[in-house]
Amino acid sequence: MDFHKLTNIMKLGRTLAHAAMLVYILGVLFALVIGSPFDVYKFVLGYAIVFTSVLATGYTNNYYDVSIDKFATQTAFSGGSSILVQHPELRTTIRNVFVFLYCLSILLGLAFTLVFSYSWTFFAFVIVANFVGWSYTAPPLKLVYRGFGEIVTMFGASYLLAGAGYFVVKGTIDGSFVLFSLPLLLFGFAVSFYLEIPDRNVDREGHKITLVVLKGERFCFIIGAVFLGLAALCYVVFSMFHVFEGGANFLAIAVFSLIPFGIGVWSLRKYLIDPVTMMTGVFRATACIFLMWIFLDVYFVYVILT
Repeated sequence: MDFHKLTNIMKLGRTLAHAAMLVYILGVLFALVIGSPFDVYKFVLGYAIVFTSVLATGYTNNYYDVSIDKFATQTAFSGGSSILVQHPELRTTIRNVFVFLYCLSILLGLAFTLVFSYSWTFFAFVIVANFVGWSYTAPPLKLVYRGFGEIVTMFGASYLLAGAGYFVVKGTIDGSFVLFSLPLLLFGFAVSFYLEIPDRNVDREGHKITLVVLKGERFCFIIGAVFLGLAALCYVVFSMFHVFEGGANFLAIAVFSLIPFGIGVWSLRKYLIDPVTMMTGVFRATACIFLMWIFLDVYFVYVILT
């Protein structure tokens, strides 16, 4: 295989991998903030499990969406990839790669469970995560084609990724993480809408059943803003009732979370005034959600170090 082909293969999965690292580390850092000890070996092996699974998911999505990606407009966050459209000869290689990566992720999960004497629920967690990644676009379930795309994105982009980080450090998924994951689920649900908006026409032609296809852009801008507001409200409640142990100031997090909420409201207003300019709102709202994840990572590092 020449260097050009290898480069194209690597490009297919890199965006998801970058985002996954942010959320995985967030779960790790939250576990440390509330008092769990850090083990670098658990952290590294745990991320290897996540990294291989997320890469496999990216390749799977591109492989099974190639028939509609040829009509999509690529953006920084959506639109699939044109690589398999331009290089169909890579399809067999990509299929072999994602099958290998799913198997590797599961084997690494088994190794982690045995080496660190974790409960078998951890291994089950790894299997479920890989199954969800596979089933998003791949047969037989093809969840995004059956109206479950937003649920899978919400669950995968928040609970599973952050949960993996929390699980490898804490050794379990407990009530603290379930509560902590609530605003993350809301962010994940909101980002799923923003990612779908640019692909509405292509998804309709490709028979994907998404909320933006069924309800339109206006509905998704409204729901996006509402869910971002609810996420901010969660952090206010966490602060008011001192829900978590450790030194994190959730009021500060709540204040920062007003930024994506404000951008969500601004994006909705901009769409209502001039729908032609909606891509600006989509880009900024999506970017602010990523910025929120980065802020949480940086802030938790600050709390741990001080």
